[in-house]
Amino acid sequence: MIDENHLDDAHAGKTSMNTSTVEAKRGKNLSFFQRLIYAAGNFPVGFGPTAVSAWLAYYYYGRETASGEPIVLVTAITFGLITLACNVLNAFTDPAVGYLSDKTQTRWGRRKPWVIAGAPLLAISFFFLWTPITQQASIENSVVLFLALLSFWFSFTVVVAPYVSLLPEITPYDNERVSISAFMGLFEILGTIFGSALWPVLTGLAAGGALFFATGEQLIAAAAGVVLLVFIISSVLVVPESYKVENGKSEHEGSIWKRVMGELLSTFSNSVFIPYVIGVGFYRMAVSTVVFIAPFLASKVIAAYPPTTMDLEFLRAIGVADTQNSVNWEEAAGLMMALVLVGAALFFPLVSWLANKFGKRQMFILALSWFGIIMIAMSSIGLLPLFSPLFQGLGLFLAAAFPVSIAMVVMRPLLADVIDTDEGITGKRREGVYNGMEGFMMKVAAGLGPMIGGISFEIFGHSTSANLGIRLCGPFAGVCLLAAAIAFTKYPIRK
Repeated sequence: MIDENHLDDAHAGKTSMNTSTVEAKRGKNLSFFQRLIYAAGNFPVGFGPTAVSAWLAYYYYGRETASGEPIVLVTAITFGLITLACNVLNAFTDPAVGYLSDKTQTRWGRRKPWVIAGAPLLAISFFFLWTPITQQASIENSVVLFLALLSFWFSFTVVVAPYVSLLPEITPYDNERVSISAFMGLFEILGTIFGSALWPVLTGLAAGGALFFATGEQLIAAAAGVVLLVFIISSVLVVPESYKVENGKSEHEGSIWKRVMGELLSTFSNSVFIPYVIGVGFYRMAVSTVVFIAPFLASKVIAAYPPTTMDLEFLRAIGVADTQNSVNWEEAAGLMMALVLVGAALFFPLVSWLANKFGKRQMFILALSWFGIIMIAMSSIGLLPLFSPLFQGLGLFLAAAFPVSIAMVVMRPLLADVIDTDEGITGKRREGVYNGMEGFMMKVAAGLGPMIGGISFEIFGHSTSANLGIRLCGPFAGVCLLAAAIAFTKYPIRK
């Protein structure tokens, strides 16, 4: 814990820390209804990126006609270049939006105007992601996709960065922050399930479109846009925004980007932030690797072994195998990932209680270590004589639910503690800057995971007959998670 007696010294330029005196604040600032509705704003955070990441590429170049002909609206290379360009550009919007939202002054507050203004653009751009101009690969389709995807990620940042920055401002109490974060994790899981497992079901039911919507994807995207709009706007309208930017303080001279970079780099003068951002960066790199290899684990590693009678009975029971013993391993992978998310949601009440009792830092170190060991063990699926490869994989995915639950519950309150410390040092609330800097670092880390995984695939193989490249990704993610755990042993706040 940080010694409050040192905050004045830190404000004068010293950064000495002590972890023995700060106690967790407990109390009630919000009603249950306010906590629930604010947390519901995290549903779009799970739904939108998941639907885009899981199904947009498939929509543009992965589908086939009834006769087996490929449907290509944008080539795979073009799609990859567009995605990369949009992600790189978006990485810079995080810190910029964070800085600007910190400096915004309106009678409605500094965060809410950003969320309310960005929500309609987010809904509209999500719809246009699914509206190609032609039914074959064309420049027109590429332009529409680029503009829609760039707009989607830009508006996503405009909405989500100020939204999550509200958490430390709507309540000063640690128990409420943990409770809200648990609810946010639950809604994020629901959004993720809708965006991954239920998206193809919903678009299939709406196949052919309706009214002026040509396809099921367009119809569901339009309906989803309306739902996202309601969730996002209502989430910020029901909670108070207590912090006000002080008037009369001069800004540093220079361009906006010079001021932004100055603010961003100043976050590293907060010694609490350094182990946090290093640990979270390694965690994000690991998670992006896990999501990247999950379908391959099912379709190339587990599927490399003939299923047992018990395997087939189980797979038929969950609807991914037919009576001819043909298994849809892609759907199986989706259900295995859903199994982790549902399991994580069930652990939320227990994790919230444990975090309040033993501390967020301690629980997160436990989660990182536990998850790291699981990922290292992923490389051994099918190599041990215990159970079938399918049930070995299921067991490891189930074991991951608890550490994933811990991470989803405690990460936001951990950053809130970092921001509280910064306020003690600087006298300012800079949630936007910290969320922006975290977002920038996490986007870089998230890009490195799949890139390293792809290199491993290319060198060591990613087929059923040669899957060492897939297996090696598990230990890589595991080492990243253990590195994150080590980084958090240097995180000084214990509450």
